[in-house]
Amino acid sequence: MIEILRKHKILFAAAILTSFLLSIVTVGAAFVLQYILDAIVNGDWDLFHRMVWIVPFYIAGLGIVAWLSSLCTKKLIVRCVWDMRRSLYNGVLSRDVESFHGINTADTISALTNDVKTVEETGLVPILMIFQYAFVFVLAAAALIYYSPIIAGVMFVGLVAMYLIPASLGKPISHRQELLSKSFAMFTISLKDQLSGYDVIRSFQLTDRARKDFAGQNDAVAGHKYAVDRLTALSEGLSQVLGGGAQLVVMLVAGYLALNGHMSAGVLLAVLQLSGTFVGPVAVIMQSAPSIMGARSVMERIQAISTEQPSVFQGKEEPVFNDAIRFEDVSFGYKSGPMVLDNLNAMLAKNKKYAIIGGSGSGKTTLVKLLCANYGGYAGSITVDGKELRQLDIDKLLAQISFIHQNVYMFDETIQDNIDLHRQYTEAEWRRALTASGVGRFLGQMEKGLDTAVGENGVNLSGGQRQRVAVARALIQKKPILILDEGTAAVDWQTAWDIETALLEMPGITMVTITHNLTPELLRRYDGILFLENGRILESGDYDSLVKAQGGFADFLARGVLQDSQEKGGDIR
Repeated sequence: MIEILRKHKILFAAAILTSFLLSIVTVGAAFVLQYILDAIVNGDWDLFHRMVWIVPFYIAGLGIVAWLSSLCTKKLIVRCVWDMRRSLYNGVLSRDVESFHGINTADTISALTNDVKTVEETGLVPILMIFQYAFVFVLAAAALIYYSPIIAGVMFVGLVAMYLIPASLGKPISHRQELLSKSFAMFTISLKDQLSGYDVIRSFQLTDRARKDFAGQNDAVAGHKYAVDRLTALSEGLSQVLGGGAQLVVMLVAGYLALNGHMSAGVLLAVLQLSGTFVGPVAVIMQSAPSIMGARSVMERIQAISTEQPSVFQGKEEPVFNDAIRFEDVSFGYKSGPMVLDNLNAMLAKNKKYAIIGGSGSGKTTLVKLLCANYGGYAGSITVDGKELRQLDIDKLLAQISFIHQNVYMFDETIQDNIDLHRQYTEAEWRRALTASGVGRFLGQMEKGLDTAVGENGVNLSGGQRQRVAVARALIQKKPILILDEGTAAVDWQTAWDIETALLEMPGITMVTITHNLTPELLRRYDGILFLENGRILESGDYDSLVKAQGGFADFLARGVLQDSQEKGGDIR
């Protein structure tokens, strides 16, 4: 955590300096009290009059320094928390798709919220308090030695006891704090899972089970939180008992010295004031130390997620696409799973339109994901104009690809924001995208047009409307490569036909469509069809030549037409 503070050196230095000044003013109160009481007891009017003038300036100085110290400390904490969240988020965004999906998003959200808050409250704040109170402790100790070495010795004996007993609780608190962090993460994961699956919970009448699961996770969090608080309370209680006991002993010793004439009334008051100033910081430090140890494990978890994990694609070459994209003997399987692609070979020529067809699990989506550099652990080679993906600057390559997913994600913003993604486009580019996607057809029905809020993940739009917005999002960018992964699956047949036809008519783009639409009139418009089976390109060519060959594609087509006819209740003709 000290490393986090060091990142903000100026604020850290300001917080330390103002804390030191506040410590001087705080300890100085003992001297002010001594002079006031001695003046009263001894009838020293001159000293009393001087103190009358000094006290207002002392109070004003105390207020100003205390304000500056608090302001610098709070500003430092805000910046450190901001920095932790930024590092966490950057660490997540640094991952490629494969690495990102290897972590649970709810776990990340828990780290960004619960863990950061824990580190703030049990780590950063206590560390800064230790710095502040350490100054007070040192200055108070020096003042006590100045006034009475005997009393200072008594206080230091009490200090040893105040340190040893609470410090022994540091490791148990750290262990329980780690369990609490994990419990918070599990709670967030479970909660996100249930809320995301709310429709399933309602339709399958799982509300009782959901309540039971929530209650179990909630009880676990509360139990682990109380386990931490119980030990923390014991540590704080011991510190207060030992601190209060030390003060009472000091009072008795100081009283004895005063009764024997070895100490004036003013010095007695100053010593009593300093004993409180001495014990208070020690108690705070002793209470804070176990808390900081407990936050250490949580901080390590934050640092693990914050550590940037760059993509396996580290190439720097400028991607140039003037010829073709080639897959040569490409094999790939997801972690702990069978091979999805098996020595696949394919060629996608520039400005041509391709339909990828195959049964479920044949590897269609995996193929286009590899093209988009989502996964780097493939065998064989994927080249763009002869340059392997791993040699290319992937960010620049992705800048040439638009991807329309089957499961469209909508940001909780307006229709315009979801299309332009906060980038600027010309009126002509907007008109082209809205017309080709069909968004313009329903836009007039919206109360605020493009400024209509779509809601969480587009809840205010129908499935077809969301799909059209996704198409517009891809088209407005005018990228040379367009990929549709069942990009029209969520719309009706006529809408899908209109969208796909409009895309096929667009010149100057290389289009790759994963589709289950087996309509001959549409498939004939593609330059090529890639038929996948068991992770391989079993056949490729134009529609008529593949049908004429009467191979795997023709058989798949016949089965698809039969199933479609049965679902519609019609005849095969």
